[in-house]
Amino acid sequence: MATATPLCEETVKKVIRQVEFYFSDSNLPRDKFMSETISNSEDGLIDLSLICSFSRMRTHLNLGDVKSEEVPEETVKAVAETLRSSPFLKVSEDGKRIGRAFELPKPEEVIQQLDNRTIAASPLQYDVKLEDVESFFSQFAKVTSVRLPRHVSDKRLFCGTALIEFSTEEDAESILKQSLVHAGVELELKTKKDFDEERVKLEEASATTNVAVGRNDRKNSTAEETYTKGLIISFTLKKLLPDGSVEEITLKESSNGNDENAGEGVEKVISEKPTEEMEKENVETPEEKVVPAKEGMKDLVSREDLKEIFDKYGSVKYIEFAIGETSGFIRFNEAEAGQKARAAAALAEQGGLIVKDYIATLDSVTGEAEKEYWGKLRGGQGRYKDSKNNRGGGRCV
Repeated sequence: MATATPLCEETVKKVIRQVEFYFSDSNLPRDKFMSETISNSEDGLIDLSLICSFSRMRTHLNLGDVKSEEVPEETVKAVAETLRSSPFLKVSEDGKRIGRAFELPKPEEVIQQLDNRTIAASPLQYDVKLEDVESFFSQFAKVTSVRLPRHVSDKRLFCGTALIEFSTEEDAESILKQSLVHAGVELELKTKKDFDEERVKLEEASATTNVAVGRNDRKNSTAEETYTKGLIISFTLKKLLPDGSVEEITLKESSNGNDENAGEGVEKVISEKPTEEMEKENVETPEEKVVPAKEGMKDLVSREDLKEIFDKYGSVKYIEFAIGETSGFIRFNEAEAGQKARAAAALAEQGGLIVKDYIATLDSVTGEAEKEYWGKLRGGQGRYKDSKNNRGGGRCV
């Protein structure tokens, strides 16, 4: 018979907290899998090996990628002994099953209480860690749980808004009244009710935003393609002066994307492959090869500088820009990221986002301009150029 090796103190804390959350009032009303598994159990207990196979538990226990039946017996026993100290949980005599020590209140009542003490906070970086969000808000009140909802149109991506549940409604109401800054960005705080209402609208919009655009394929037949609206934003750079004011910059701009003198020292090599071929090879769009710039170019904005700034609002798919130019385009993986970036720029004191010694003012690309962008991109026609007249209006958020 396997002997249970006691868990270290740090792991004990993590395991107890995690399992208590799985069976908590916060989680069960919304966790369909857990609720159904418990309902199908005669005594309300479920296999502890199943709990140990959950993603976060595997991390805490250093189990790797194992299934429930592959969890070592000694690990299950060690976890069982650890969980016996929790007054909230009930462990079976043989240490193989786990459940709540108290009956769950009516789900509808619990959900209402949870919503009242939960707030929504955005914008957060697309790769933000749950622990980082919890640590940040724990500075202001006791945090019960943190959720990172997925984007409505791509479940692989975090939507940029975290749901933070506090221990009391009073704490949640207090946080909503504060002005909080996370990772250099002022957070927009709202109630869970407001978040849910906006979420429903986004889901409805996501279902209708894929529109068909016709184009001739190689056989001269018409094929339908779709694109998601709102992924593209344009930006214009303005020099930030020492006194805090801005001025238009007039750096040399290439005329056709192949100008060897573009950026005075930046050589751009554009692939001749059509975009469709490149996408099949897992290459997003024609890439620029940048060679060392001349003296004086190091203070200019690069694509890496832009990515560092815009990554705070969501996953960046591609940046269409070359050193020395005054404008360009950011293509996000989700429309909500563009909305958040424009909102942050509009609310900023300087009227835009600070990138090195410049201010980037943002515009939405909508309507025919947006359709043209996608048409040229998919047609392999290279870099999309437009004027202010065919951009989609002001900094609407």
